[in-house]
Amino acid sequence: MLAVTKEDADLRLIYLAAALFVVLGLLFAFNVKGISEKFFRFVTKYTPAGNATPNTMRYVGGGWVFLGIVLCLPEIVSALR
Repeated sequence: MLAVTKEDADLRLIYLAAALFVVLGLLFAFNVKGISEKFFRFVTKYTPAGNATPNTMRYVGGGWVFLGIVLCLPEIVSALR
């Protein structure tokens, strides 16, 4: 039986977070089923939007995809060696 170390558990959590960022980012970036507009309307009920528009959430989604890739970057680099 393989023992799971704390480092392995931490890495799994980071990869899970990265996958979540990528999936949610793609949903927001491509506005699947109008999720960007719906989320924007939900958020602006409770906080002022300033100059933001529903399209801003699509850019935020693109940023989440980038962040998810950056979180996995050390693993990608080590796989390419």
